[in-house]
Amino acid sequence: MIDTVSEPKTAQRDSIKIINDNDKKVILLVEDEALIAMTESMELKKYGYNVIHVLNGHKAIEAVNNTNTTIDIILMDINLGNNLDGTEIAKIILKDHDIPLLFLSSHTERAIVDKTENITFYGYVVKDSGIIVLDASIKMAFRLHEAYLNLKKQKIETDNNKKELQIFEKRYRRLFEAAKDGILILNADNGMIVDVNPFLINLLGFSKQQFLSKHIWDISTRDNMEYAKELFKELQEREYVRYEDLPLEAYDGRQIHVEFVSNVYMVDNERVIQCNIRDIADRIKYEKVLTDGIDKKDAMLKEMQHRTKNSFSMITSLIHIRSGVTNSQETKDTLEDLSLRVKAISDLYSLLYETESFYEVQLKTYCHKVIDSMLNLSKYIEIDKEIEDIKVPPTNAAIVGLIIVELLSNIIKYAFPDSLNGKISIELKLINSQIVLVIEDNGIGMPKDFDINMITNLGLHLVNLMVSQLDGTIRFVPGKGTKIIIEFPFIHPTQE
Repeated sequence: MIDTVSEPKTAQRDSIKIINDNDKKVILLVEDEALIAMTESMELKKYGYNVIHVLNGHKAIEAVNNTNTTIDIILMDINLGNNLDGTEIAKIILKDHDIPLLFLSSHTERAIVDKTENITFYGYVVKDSGIIVLDASIKMAFRLHEAYLNLKKQKIETDNNKKELQIFEKRYRRLFEAAKDGILILNADNGMIVDVNPFLINLLGFSKQQFLSKHIWDISTRDNMEYAKELFKELQEREYVRYEDLPLEAYDGRQIHVEFVSNVYMVDNERVIQCNIRDIADRIKYEKVLTDGIDKKDAMLKEMQHRTKNSFSMITSLIHIRSGVTNSQETKDTLEDLSLRVKAISDLYSLLYETESFYEVQLKTYCHKVIDSMLNLSKYIEIDKEIEDIKVPPTNAAIVGLIIVELLSNIIKYAFPDSLNGKISIELKLINSQIVLVIEDNGIGMPKDFDINMITNLGLHLVNLMVSQLDGTIRFVPGKGTKIIIEFPFIHPTQE
């Protein structure tokens, strides 16, 4: 879906047309959550942008390739659903198009952020940072892109004109002097500082002459100096290093934490090292706020799991109390069935709470809990279990647990009317991205004309519905006893 001005649907399929009021900048918003995209679009439009919204990466590529539309900047989500990765879509787009691209994501994990840095240098904005931060990041991206285009143009010109090369070098010096990050130029052989920009002079408090009399490791903290020497050796060998948090010591003894990026390059056949140093005090403060917020949410979720587990335990207790005071066997049986189903869900929340896991369930542990809770239904029936270690989302685990409860209770009730040596085997395994659940008994078997779609038994009807909910299939294999085979797609917990 592409959010543009209204026009006939047939026209929208052939081309994308928008109205550029007063040459407003056009933003391509790639976001698979429609409600989030609607909110972001409304906010951006209030700030004077025209917004084209697409729901997936393929539509984003189509929009960029459309010659009738000029995209000024792209806001790209990372998770786009259906196994699409926003970083891969960004690589495809930027391969053929020189468009500033900002990643807009709810992820704050370092690994995710690092993954985007080799794709585009225009920035990474955390969702919910607010429209002010987003607008500032967009404007910064435009400035960076404009500077990039200018430098690109200047480079082409200086390749053919020596005088223009001198002008470019002067401009570089101005950038060096005006940069809002610290820059050091080092002798690649011995690590002596040969140049420093004003920003770093102000940050650390040393004079320029003091800097020029030091090695790079001399500005490290005293207890970190030997380590800094090792880092310089690593830089000489690899010709590029990057450190997220490296402490430096200021003139007054203060420790200043910086992001340190350094690389080796050639100038007139001589190796030179450039170090870019960024003060990360604000970033550390912001990351702490994010970390504290995540910790609070995790604690709250854990507490909710604990309370939910207790609530299910209370419900189970009330069912047992009610079962104990009734004289109706039918009511007792109904309450017992209900208790088994409630306990299956209660076991799931107990497992989540015990393992401190919010997003995945180990099926082997959970299924053993569910099956063991049913052993007291009949002391004459033996249950064999062979269950693989498979992790799935809690939602899928709950459905699997309820399916096992329904099928086992149905088998125990009806498969062994005259026999005291009943056997049930349960097997659960992962085969070619499909989870296969096989439950087999040596009971009296199913009628020859059995059709689960025509069954009136509530338990089997529920099983059929739950298998459908898993996008799976169920088969009843005739023979000695009954063999039930259920197959459904494996979904990794991170994919839900």
